[in-house]
Amino acid sequence: MKAKNILGSAALGLAFLTAAQADVTINITGATAFRSAASTAIRNSFTSVNYAYNGTSFTGATYQIFKGSFPGVSGNTTIRTNWSGSVEGIRDLSQQNSISFLPTSTTMSSAGTANATTSSLDSATAALAFTDVYAASTPYDNGSVEGTVAGIIAFRFVANPTANGTLTNITAQQFRNLATNGNTPASLFTGNASHTTPVYLTGRNDGSGTRVTILAETGHGYSQLVQQYKGTVSGGVVSALQLWPTGDGSNTSNIYNSDAAGNGGYSSGGTVATLLSGNSTSVQVKGPTGTNIGSPKSVFVVGYLGTNDSNTAVTAGAIPLSYNGVSLTVSSSGITNSAIIQNGAYTLWANEQLYWLTGTADASTDLGVVKDALLAGIPANLGNAGLDVATMNVSRSSDGGLVGQ
Repeated sequence: MKAKNILGSAALGLAFLTAAQADVTINITGATAFRSAASTAIRNSFTSVNYAYNGTSFTGATYQIFKGSFPGVSGNTTIRTNWSGSVEGIRDLSQQNSISFLPTSTTMSSAGTANATTSSLDSATAALAFTDVYAASTPYDNGSVEGTVAGIIAFRFVANPTANGTLTNITAQQFRNLATNGNTPASLFTGNASHTTPVYLTGRNDGSGTRVTILAETGHGYSQLVQQYKGTVSGGVVSALQLWPTGDGSNTSNIYNSDAAGNGGYSSGGTVATLLSGNSTSVQVKGPTGTNIGSPKSVFVVGYLGTNDSNTAVTAGAIPLSYNGVSLTVSSSGITNSAIIQNGAYTLWANEQLYWLTGTADASTDLGVVKDALLAGIPANLGNAGLDVATMNVSRSSDGGLVGQ
């Protein structure tokens, strides 16, 4: 062989080797209620990994970044997350909107580097989205995505500590009343006319899969307006509740309807948990523009949370409510009476979905390898967020749909 041909062959071989070892970056978005399970599964799927996250809580961070060796993928694999919410996740994946992620230059470590700076985020599109709801339950079902069930995610209603000894259960009808009116007397929960303390509703904005699931399951309708209250809480004390104001930044609800007073909600379940952990014996109730309504008074606050966030609130003193007379028990490590979900007695749950753009995640692609690894790893990393779908004896095919065998 002539020298120039030898050199040419060597160069071609080097090009193939470079291509085979090319680094890959995969961006993931979606559900905040499932991020504990999803982010733990991401981290544990790497053979070796360095990672970082904003804030002090790895499983509660909005932004995370992982870099290392991923089984079946050549070179270095970087996975970045932006846990923005289920409905936003479907929107941004299906429309390929540019959203924010930690830059690849972020300082990482094998133990996880906390408090990663978010002052100079990258703008990029997502390739995968975890969501508590089906794409068909959102306004963004444009036929561009496909997906599969990644697990079962469960939810609980929770009351704040001041309701202890009075509120124990909530029915679907009682919730619809609360969601429509924003507040009701406790007597409508207990049947005791002497229970006159008003009960106020708090919750999530309409980009949240938690909210969509609750509104669908209770029959209120996931696209319908609600009346929710925003709290002022400090040191475990709730001092004010305001009917949700319009134009409230990331807490605004304007996906299913235009922005309306009362229809807003928290963008994070962790913030709901903080409010529901506070005592409320002297609370100033306010209208949507901040006008005081009456004098400070004792109130109860009720909200809805994924089981992981609900356990945080209950550990801090909040009261878990049974739903339609059925009580779910949650510990720090799991759902301890999971049979009531698996056999259909407790229906406040949803099919957690993992979506990708149609045709982009075949098994032969790097994205397909990562997607399949995450799906395989989810069951072992669910913690108290939900259940392995393989353990279910019942199923449902739509958000809020009938649960049956």
